[in-house]
Amino acid sequence: MLSLIGVPPAPATVKVMPPGGLNTRIYLDVNRFSRQTAWAHAFMHHYALWLGPVLLAVVFLVAYAVAWRRRQVGATSLLVLGGIGTLVGLGLNQLVGHAADELRPYDTLHHVLVLVPKANDFSFPSDHATIAGALLASVLLVVRRSGLQPVPAVLAACAGVLGLFLCFSRVYVGAHYPGDVVAGLLLGAAVVGLVSLARPIAYAMASRLESTPLGVVVRRPLPVGQNAETVR
Repeated sequence: MLSLIGVPPAPATVKVMPPGGLNTRIYLDVNRFSRQTAWAHAFMHHYALWLGPVLLAVVFLVAYAVAWRRRQVGATSLLVLGGIGTLVGLGLNQLVGHAADELRPYDTLHHVLVLVPKANDFSFPSDHATIAGALLASVLLVVRRSGLQPVPAVLAACAGVLGLFLCFSRVYVGAHYPGDVVAGLLLGAAVVGLVSLARPIAYAMASRLESTPLGVVVRRPLPVGQNAETVR
């Protein structure tokens, strides 16, 4: 028999992250509600898989377009940091997920309704909720710091509704416990918040970029004869 002395044991798989009882109870309540609303299954299936993230990305890009058109270089720089933070958050989510190693709810609870293809990866935290938290935080930071009213405020409200509904939909379709989406939402928002601390560096880089042909990336070109605006 092969000796395993000195080999670290594999991490134990967790059935449900704490608070386990509350997570399970709310999940089953939402799953019961899902069974009673069959008319919404097709939409929720698509929204939970791809439509929710796509709509959030559209809101993010519209916010970028508004800032770009208004030549708000500080806002476009902050949104670029938000995009970077979203990618960093997804990468960190993988590390946290492998460390937690929580089973999907349908692997633990029998006879629950599942409206999406069953995945074999971890359940905690939710990738979709991480994206929602990151993109929502990106738009909120721009609204707070740039004063791009009123359009970005409307976009922030849209991002909030779409993001929270995406989190709910992931529980509705049976893919995640409530705690998974809450953790993902907070993780994405926290990472974007930390990455945004690098905004002085981003502003300085954008300021240098403005005087080059690549300046069109961060702001709309001025008509011939006008002076360039300063980075905010």
